[in-house]
Amino acid sequence: MIGTALLSVPVPAQDSREGGSANGAQAAKQFEFEVFSIRPHKSGTEWVERQYMPDGFRITWPLVAVINLAYTPLPRLPSSSLTILHVPDWAGEDLYDIDARVAQQDMAAWQKAGPDIYDSEPLRSALQAALKDRCKLVIHTTTVELPYWNIVVGKHGTKLLKETVPGAIKPVVGKTYAAGRGFYIQDNGKRQFVGVSIDDLARVLMRLTKDYPVQDKSWLSGRYDFILPGIALSNIRRVRSVILLIECR
Repeated sequence: MIGTALLSVPVPAQDSREGGSANGAQAAKQFEFEVFSIRPHKSGTEWVERQYMPDGFRITWPLVAVINLAYTPLPRLPSSSLTILHVPDWAGEDLYDIDARVAQQDMAAWQKAGPDIYDSEPLRSALQAALKDRCKLVIHTTTVELPYWNIVVGKHGTKLLKETVPGAIKPVVGKTYAAGRGFYIQDNGKRQFVGVSIDDLARVLMRLTKDYPVQDKSWLSGRYDFILPGIALSNIRRVRSVILLIECR
């Protein structure tokens, strides 16, 4: 049993150009695991970092990491921005083996999401329900506003943005990093993105800035090959929109 925790969740400050707020969105249908096994990990035995299965998933993590996965808002902020108070030390130090399975009626939705289920509301909903039921976790949340970035389309539109050509560009050993289902090559002050969606780009920028949420407001749904010139991300502050000038290969 964990007990009661206070969760401080950073959220993007409301953009005045958009109506409503996050609180005004309709709540997603409650999604719960049919089977949820959680056991202390036996020292010296094999552990699972994160394993997606067609009917569920397995993971070996400390409970604090599971709480982060369950309660971090989407798109996910760097975990360092999520503050959890009043959680005992052992919850961040001891490992637990978790084996979760979905019900038959939820199988189609789970399989449709595939490995991307880790960045989905159904998984957050199911983990929150399991933590409350099995660990008796009680969460009180408080939100704080943060500056944020929007990725928007510039005045010249997207005519130069090229759809990716699978296999045309190969990863470079020691210089390649994952970006969603694509990757980027970092070399000579530039980042060359291959097979990357704008949503993937937002996640990469969020990881690189560490402090600021980044939101995809481009409404582009394809996957692209492009080069992002080197920019001093740490020096950009107090802005709401970032217009990226993308150089296509």
